Amino acid sequence: MGFIPEQSFTVRTPAWWDTNREYVLADYPGRDEAMRLAGHDWDVIELPSFTAIPAEQAVGFNLEGWKQVGNGWLRKDDGFKSHVRSDNGFLLAKTSETFARIPNSVAYEVCELVLEQGFLFETGGTMDGGRQNYLTLLLPTPIQITGDDSQALPFAGLSWAHDGSASLKLRSGTIRQVCQNTVSASEAEGARLGTNFTFKHTKNWRDKVEDAKKAIQGIRKGTDVYVEAMEELATLPVDPAQRDLFVSTIIGDVELKDGKPVALPVSMRADSNVRVKNNIETERAKVNQLFFGPTIPAVHRLTGYGLHLAGVEYFDHLRRFRSKDSYVKRTLLTDNPAKAQLTRTIRDLVAA
Repeated sequence: MGFIPEQSFTVRTPAWWDTNREYVLADYPGRDEAMRLAGHDWDVIELPSFTAIPAEQAVGFNLEGWKQVGNGWLRKDDGFKSHVRSDNGFLLAKTSETFARIPNSVAYEVCELVLEQGFLFETGGTMDGGRQNYLTLLLPTPIQITGDDSQALPFAGLSWAHDGSASLKLRSGTIRQVCQNTVSASEAEGARLGTNFTFKHTKNWRDKVEDAKKAIQGIRKGTDVYVEAMEELATLPVDPAQRDLFVSTIIGDVELKDGKPVALPVSMRADSNVRVKNNIETERAKVNQLFFGPTIPAVHRLTGYGLHLAGVEYFDHLRRFRSKDSYVKRTLLTDNPAKAQLTRTIRDLVAA
C-alpha cells in the first residue's frame, strides 16, 4: 500500500517529494479542476462479488454451488459486494452488502460548504489506486503570534478511504510557513467546539449534512481559539529544567501525571538496553537542536509556545518513521493523540 500520491496538486508551494515542481499550480483551482488534478473525478461502482478458483487448485474441493467457467470454477459471494473505480475498473474493496459507500463527490459537497467561508483548494491527491484520498482547503487570512515572525494560515483538512479503513473526516488546522508544519488548529479545544466531524459509511450519511454544516461553521471560530491558546502559551515562561522535562516526555523517555514524572526515565533504568538508550538520546538531540534553529523564534526558546512549536515539528517531521509512505500517512492522514495533547501537557508541566 502506497501513501505517496499517485496523482495530486499543490498551489504555489510544492510538496516535499515534488522536487521538480511538477504538480504545482500558480493559482487556486475550482471544484471541477481540483477533482481532475487530484484524481478524484470518478465514482465508485458496486458490483456482485465472486470468487474464482483455477481448476488445478480446486482438486479436493467441495464444488457444490460452484459453476465451471473456462479452466476454473466460479462462485457468487452471497452477502458481499465489490467496489470498483468507474474509470478503470480497479478493485477498491470487497465489503458486506450493507456497507454504504460515500462517493468522492460528497467530499467536494462538504468542501463547498467550507468554501463559502472563504477557503480555497490548497492541495489534493489520490493514493493506493484511489483507496486513500485527501484535500486541504486554505483560508488566506494570515495569523501571527506575538514574538513569531512567521505566519500561520488556517486550513480545513479532509481525508476519506474507499477500502473500508476510514470514514470521510473533516478537521481544522493551521500551516506554519517557515517549515510547512501542519498543526490542528485548537486541537483539543476544537474538538470541544465541534470543529471535527466524521461521515460514517452508512446508508443514512445524507442525514448528517446539517450536522456537518454546524461543525464547519465552527472552523473559523476554532481558528480564534487556536490564536488565543497560542498567545497564552507565548506569555508562559519555562525554565531550562522544564524544557528538558518536556523533551523527555514527547520522546517517550518520561511519563507524566499532573505534570510530574511517575517513574524513573527509560534511559536511566537498569533493564533498558544500550540500543534503547541510544535511540532515546538520538531523539532527544533532534528536539533540542530545534530550540537553536530557524523554526523557533529566539524569544520563544523558553516559552510554552516554543515548546509547542518543537513538539509539533518533532511529531510531524523529526520522529523516526519506517518509510516515506508512513511519513506521509502520519503527517496528512492521521491524528496523533500526543500531538493533540501538547497544549495540555505544557500547561500541566508548568503548573506542576
